[in-house]
Amino acid sequence: MNRNVMVLALFYAFIYMSTGAFSSYIGVYFAAEGIGHGHIGILTSIGAVVGMVAQPCWGLLSDRSKYKNHVLMVCTLLSAVLVWFIPWAGTLFVPLLAAMALFSVFQAAINPLSDAITLELASKGVVRFTTIRTIGSVGYAFISVVAGWLFARDIHSIFLVTSLILFGCFLLSTGIPPVAGHQSGKKKVSLIEIFKNKQLVVLYAYTLVMATTFGFFLAFQAIYSKEQGISMELIGLGLAIGSFSQFPFMIFFQRIYQRFGIRNILLVSGLVHALRWILYAYALSPATVLLTWMLHGGTYILFYLCLAEYVNTHVMKELKATGQMLNSVIQLGVGRIIGGMLGGLYAAKFGFQSSFVVCFTVSMLSMAFYYGITRQKKIPQCLEKDVAQ
Repeated sequence: MNRNVMVLALFYAFIYMSTGAFSSYIGVYFAAEGIGHGHIGILTSIGAVVGMVAQPCWGLLSDRSKYKNHVLMVCTLLSAVLVWFIPWAGTLFVPLLAAMALFSVFQAAINPLSDAITLELASKGVVRFTTIRTIGSVGYAFISVVAGWLFARDIHSIFLVTSLILFGCFLLSTGIPPVAGHQSGKKKVSLIEIFKNKQLVVLYAYTLVMATTFGFFLAFQAIYSKEQGISMELIGLGLAIGSFSQFPFMIFFQRIYQRFGIRNILLVSGLVHALRWILYAYALSPATVLLTWMLHGGTYILFYLCLAEYVNTHVMKELKATGQMLNSVIQLGVGRIIGGMLGGLYAAKFGFQSSFVVCFTVSMLSMAFYYGITRQKKIPQCLEKDVAQ
């Protein structure tokens, strides 16, 4: 393994460790502090709200900077510092909301910008993207188990763990091979150019609806699981199993992508989403929770990989970083806002079981709509079977 691969592999392990430590358990911290479900939904979704504005701005800044890496270094370092503003805000809702928003301004850019850099390096033969991304999931699986055990004893340690990991991300980011911003010193290209691709717009619409159900899951799965008598250790083990379940799809993604195409992959993923939500509604227990996590590999990661490859292949090089940021806005931004905020308010009134039934219904309807519109519009061949880079 050469130095570039080693640095990027460790970097991805660290960035997904930070996600596993923070995003998966911050709702539990808020619940332990006595904050209600409605407010938790808003607090865990504010990052997505901020990301809707911040991520496209970071994308354009990266595309127009001399090197995208410089922006990544700034975001990782400031995220490591600003995460401490959350416990310092205490339990008052408005200060907490401000602290979460400020942290999210920088943290929201890390993952999509990392993908933009790594995909461009992959296109030059420096690394293989799916291999690096798989290492990221290894890191996520590792921290999920460790964090589940650690946070069960002291949930307040979430901030120390997250800060140290993000600082490690910063140190590793300094060793990533430089990737130029393709609009640096040249004619600027408008963000609107991306939305002239009708195929991508169709993908974004379907992704948004599915991401809404997944956003609700991200915000409340740990809280709901605890209410069902599932321990923090078992929740952490479930997160690890979910991460490992993604490995086959990442390792063999290029073959799957070439054989079946985006449309068929995402139709199957929509069905897996629906199955998972109905199981959470009626079959979640300490005896079944790990089984439900085995379905995780067929949900988020398939949408993530398909969008990443499509943007890297079909969006002009001057907007590749911006395109990856938009992927994140759609999948983890707007979807988490709707799923977290509205889902939290719905769950506070009707309960989690009813909420997951709604997620099941929405998933089935969106899958049927996507099937119908892609068949009716006769989406071109590049959406049916494409060549993964």
